[in-house]
Amino acid sequence: MEPRPGSSRTRVARRPAPRRPPVRTPIPPKRPVKASRFTQGLGLIAGVAALAAGGVAAGLELERRIVSKRIYREAGDEGDEFFALRSEGPAVLTPDGVVLHTEVDEPDVDHPRYVGDDLTLVFVHGYALSLDCWHFQRRHYRGAIRQVLYDQRSHGRSGRSDPERCRIPQLAEDLSQILEEVAGSGPVILVGHSMGSMTIMRLAQQHPEWFGDRVRGVALFSTSAGDMADYSPIKGLPGRTFSRIAPPLMATLNRIPELVEKSRKAGSDMSYVVTRRMSFGSDVPPSYVEFMSQMLGDTPLEVVADFYPAFGQLDEFVAFGVLSQVETAVVGGIDDVITPIKYTDRIIELLPGAESLRLPDCGHMGIIEHHPQFNKVLDHLIERVRRHLND
Repeated sequence: MEPRPGSSRTRVARRPAPRRPPVRTPIPPKRPVKASRFTQGLGLIAGVAALAAGGVAAGLELERRIVSKRIYREAGDEGDEFFALRSEGPAVLTPDGVVLHTEVDEPDVDHPRYVGDDLTLVFVHGYALSLDCWHFQRRHYRGAIRQVLYDQRSHGRSGRSDPERCRIPQLAEDLSQILEEVAGSGPVILVGHSMGSMTIMRLAQQHPEWFGDRVRGVALFSTSAGDMADYSPIKGLPGRTFSRIAPPLMATLNRIPELVEKSRKAGSDMSYVVTRRMSFGSDVPPSYVEFMSQMLGDTPLEVVADFYPAFGQLDEFVAFGVLSQVETAVVGGIDDVITPIKYTDRIIELLPGAESLRLPDCGHMGIIEHHPQFNKVLDHLIERVRRHLND
């Protein structure tokens, strides 16, 4: 029998049709994320916090490269023993439960500059820093005179505060407790930097009876008495705009703390540039910048945000009627971008009897950058106070 048509023996195998590659709709490339906005945001916070954050606009890229080489090639910058000056001091428990860290350097009777009196220097540090910022002043007077240093609430080794209490009046209350529990009953000279000076101004309003009696001298360094609500430390950014966007920007960054803290503590070249530009007005040794960066990096961003509203509320002009009753000294840096020299000039007008100094090529951290000049002003203040101790 012949095979029937269509039987399996007569079927011819057909080649399968070639598979066409699937038509893929091209996916448009993702738009690159502009890091500049975030880095500018970090730079913004850095300005507010004396450079707490670690970024800056992309326009500094060239300087970043130059700095990178300089940090690791610069010779002769052995650096001071920063953070090495330590001493014991009593813990101070505030009424709201915050423990303030204090350190007391007692005088050495064998020190060549010890005069045998009970005068005490009390140092009050600024925003986002710690008592370590007084390194050069502390070293200069160590053994010669009694010194009391402490970390402001939420700063350094002190305990964290309720954000609602992170304001200048509360800081002044803390300072009054330091004076009562740590400074002793003898005469004192109060030395403040930036927010620390604001603290002293408010103390003068809260306890005017102390000034001229117990408080014999006051030094106000790199600070302002008010009118900061509309100030912007970022060039080209209007003050009102800065004041409007800074709080929500901080709130945003607080929601990504791991990223921000990693950036701030990384010690990157960009962080170095930001810190140097905003803290100093001259070409300081890299070790000074690293010292500043470490202090700032140790301050949590939440603390930076907690204290920021205090500066918009600042109004301490009433204090100068009280401060004029004691020996005073006022110093500001002409190149200070955190509390510009105009604020120092205003204080000088209100304290015509003060020894005043306007330092060129000096930024906000003049107590580090130009410490010999600041120490000399303190020397003069101490001399003037001692002349009147027996009056």
